[in-house]
Amino acid sequence: MDTVDIHATLSPKERAWKTRFAMLWGHLAIRVIVLAIALTALFLAARWQPVFWLLIPAGILGQMLSEYLIHRFIFHLPPPRNQFWFNLLYLCHYGHHDFPTKPALFFVPIWFALPMLLAGLLLYGVLFRLAGFADAFDMALAIGVIGHGIAFLGYEWYHMTAHINIRKFAPERRVTRLHNLHHFKDYGRNFHVSFGGEVIDRTLGTAISERDRQALERRNFIRTIGLDPGDARLVRARADFAGRIGLSEAEQVQARRGSKLGAGPDQA
Repeated sequence: MDTVDIHATLSPKERAWKTRFAMLWGHLAIRVIVLAIALTALFLAARWQPVFWLLIPAGILGQMLSEYLIHRFIFHLPPPRNQFWFNLLYLCHYGHHDFPTKPALFFVPIWFALPMLLAGLLLYGVLFRLAGFADAFDMALAIGVIGHGIAFLGYEWYHMTAHINIRKFAPERRVTRLHNLHHFKDYGRNFHVSFGGEVIDRTLGTAISERDRQALERRNFIRTIGLDPGDARLVRARADFAGRIGLSEAEQVQARRGSKLGAGPDQA
């Protein structure tokens, strides 16, 4: 029986959706968080309170702020001298700057994402309990799991989309344009990713305005966030994780020499 390439029968719009959903669902943290949201919603369904309709949007906004703060103050920490800690940050984020078109580096690792979700849940529970709410646990689930979880899925969608050449809708094109300024102009600004998050950058003074875009000089060693491309820690991390991220020997050599690999889609 002849096989049929389903992508040959799909329109560009359909391929755009199917490709991204397949890529997103292939990441373990996404599947775990979707399951957590679903189970939490089922648990709260019989215990639903009107206040949950306010807590869930509050959680979405809270996650967008967390996204910015984690990106700026954790993912862009000064490179540790210790190779173990450097490697952790390489998997979390440094590597993504080093190789921005490698899909294996698009997503937040599960060993970072889940502890952050649980820490937020615990924090909300303690705060609601200290505030005297009898249903502190349920309220923490609504804001911390459903609200933050939904926003995290949105972040991963927008971030993945910003780094692939595929048909995009207007909000996705704007996110791509602004995020590429962070990658290919100034890695110390434009820390938001999710659509609408640019308000946080503007408020906290880290936005790259459209007016500044053309005048802004490209920072030195932009792909290696200020490190010399041949830094021993980078060379070691690339070698350690080459198999995991699909990095060839030739790509490692080019990166070590500071050669410009594919800059990414819709480069600013």
